[in-house]
Amino acid sequence: MTADPLPDLNRFRSRLRLLVEIELSPRLRVKEDASDIVQQSLLEAHRDLPAYRGQTDAELYGWLKTILARNLLNVARHYRTQKCDLQREQPAADCFEQSSMRIEKFLVSEQTATSQRAVNNEQIEQLADGLGHLLEGERTAIVLKHFQGWSLSQISEHLGRPPDAVAGLLKRGLKKLRFHLQEKTE
Repeated sequence: MTADPLPDLNRFRSRLRLLVEIELSPRLRVKEDASDIVQQSLLEAHRDLPAYRGQTDAELYGWLKTILARNLLNVARHYRTQKCDLQREQPAADCFEQSSMRIEKFLVSEQTATSQRAVNNEQIEQLADGLGHLLEGERTAIVLKHFQGWSLSQISEHLGRPPDAVAGLLKRGLKKLRFHLQEKTE
């Protein structure tokens, strides 16, 4: 009897890291590294893989996002970054679903065909990879501006840099990101 091969969880690493980059509070980024949270989530998934009952890549990715969401909530609780304001609380699954939608919206308009979904997933991978090649300030500025909707002045205050410097980070970062994405599609 041959056992089913274990799925390669590492292939989801860059997508999970992108979700952490988007969802991790800027105040926590100075205390926790996105890669550490992703690594912890993948270790827990590997440990619990015998209990996993999903069949498709989409189910596996959803399961990994659930583990990641729990770890992000644990990090937030650990540092007690927010007061218990029930109106501000949101289920973690909703947060990650919104993140996934923001990523997809950033790349392309809503697509439903299976082949288009596969292309979209590949684009998300390329975006995550491209963001990983940027300097920390460029990546932070882009994530805050385009995924979290922060204004230039908010980003400026957060990074402790003048608005002109933040605009430069955004411009250089987007230029590098576009170049990286074009290079991957050629």
